[in-house]
Amino acid sequence: MTGSLAITLLAALGAALVLGAVAHRLGLAPMIGYIAAGLLVGPFTPGIIVDREEVLGLADIGVALLMFSLGLRFRLQELAETGRLVLIGAPLQVAFTTGLGAGVAMLMGSPLPEALFLGAVVSVSSTVVLVKVAGESALQTTLHGRLALGWSIVQDLLTVVLVVVLSALVSESDQPLLDGLISIAIALAFVAGVLTVGGRVLPALLSRVALLGSRELFVVAVAVLAIGTAAAAGALGVSVALGAFVAGLALAESDLAASVLGEVVPLRELFATIFFVSVGILLQPAALLAGWPIVLVLLLLIMIGKGLPIAGIIRLAGHPPRSALRAAGLVAQCGEFSFVLATVGLELGAIGLETFSQAMGAVVLSILLAAPVAAGASRLGDALERRWPMPDPGTDARRGAAELRRHVVVLGYGQVGRAVARVLEGRGVPWVAVDADYPLVRTHLGRGVPLVYGDAGTPSVLDAVRVEVATTMVVAIPDALAARQAVQYAVGRNPRLHVVARAHSEVDEADLRRLGAARVITAERELGRELVRHTLSRFGVSEREIDVILRRRE
Repeated sequence: MTGSLAITLLAALGAALVLGAVAHRLGLAPMIGYIAAGLLVGPFTPGIIVDREEVLGLADIGVALLMFSLGLRFRLQELAETGRLVLIGAPLQVAFTTGLGAGVAMLMGSPLPEALFLGAVVSVSSTVVLVKVAGESALQTTLHGRLALGWSIVQDLLTVVLVVVLSALVSESDQPLLDGLISIAIALAFVAGVLTVGGRVLPALLSRVALLGSRELFVVAVAVLAIGTAAAAGALGVSVALGAFVAGLALAESDLAASVLGEVVPLRELFATIFFVSVGILLQPAALLAGWPIVLVLLLLIMIGKGLPIAGIIRLAGHPPRSALRAAGLVAQCGEFSFVLATVGLELGAIGLETFSQAMGAVVLSILLAAPVAAGASRLGDALERRWPMPDPGTDARRGAAELRRHVVVLGYGQVGRAVARVLEGRGVPWVAVDADYPLVRTHLGRGVPLVYGDAGTPSVLDAVRVEVATTMVVAIPDALAARQAVQYAVGRNPRLHVVARAHSEVDEADLRRLGAARVITAERELGRELVRHTLSRFGVSEREIDVILRRRE
């Protein structure tokens, strides 16, 4: 039955709620449940059939809000922190995988426009799935996690480029090259106009609305800006996704960015849910079953055609096989932006409905297999490093550590570890550091830094830096598991060892204290203490009184 917009929304969101909850309970990404909901209420399965055109119209808003929020969260500094490896490597990988995917698709009989879109679909990954598989902590605290996260961020941005370029290339024209160049020029002019003019006008307009003191009006204003800019882009023949992204980018550096993001997230989640439901509505189960060899080939392109180039580029940059394969395993999947690319191709007529179904089937399977693929890549990396161990760049440092007594062992040579080491060096205190970042170790060893390569939680590495005769061990690594392993082993070898460690949560702090750490510093708590100290001192409270107050709070 086909009903009004209200019935369409009720059926779509109701099915998404139930099946999304089921997916969550099974440990899957909720988007899998939303796609299944679309399949349930779509025209290719019996039962309730929603109005497909109404859902697809609402799905466009979901795409716009998704790209708008991506623009809001974009920071040049964040992109710069990914390093040259990711900034150069990710575009090379996307270009290679897109070309490989397009070539394979053409061999399977796809015309060039469809093949290009299929190549683009398999070339990018999902940050949402990445976080689901690895966890936010691992993405921030491990080398392979930081590489994978940076790679995914750059891929997100390249999605915008792919949408613009492919939309221009597949447009029907007697002069495709000229029209493509004109389309790209219009897109660049639109981006420049929104960023220069909109970067001043849009924050000013939102500021005026915010001064009214009405949250409802602020929410409406945010929606108008996001959807309005996307609609303006569409009217100029520019991608709606690009228009929404640039609108978010224009607001990213304003003082209102955090407030805007906070208000747009609920809207984004609602309409993004409808977008994933629309993907399910468009899926053809018969096409999936009949074209299972194509689905399998696309799945292999996602996992191998994307994973191997990533691992190879990271390995060529000097990182050990374990880190390269772990990072590649985390990124060897697809998600929301693959859906966006495929939907754009479908709307432009570049992708047929059957091919769309097969591509989306491969994407869904990649999400389901993301966790086991990441685990398998990690085990393979460990096996390769055991079979062909990396040459130890820290041989001299190990020899030097063998002669040390009553020294300090610094675990982690990042910003925190280097700050500690500089102070020790300045005071003439003997020290040796450990770090698992192979290129970093090689670089600093060339400068004479006593640095040993290896995982801080590995007993053989701790033995190499002589923890049994050290007086102090400073645990400056952000990896909570490695920190616990290091403290447990080091204190077992040297019960008199004084351990100072960093922690990221109260649970980590309690574990480290239980294992023998004498002093555990939690960043959030220390930040709070300093804020309290500074605030009270402004009101004339003495340092002694502040110390008493802070001790009572502990």
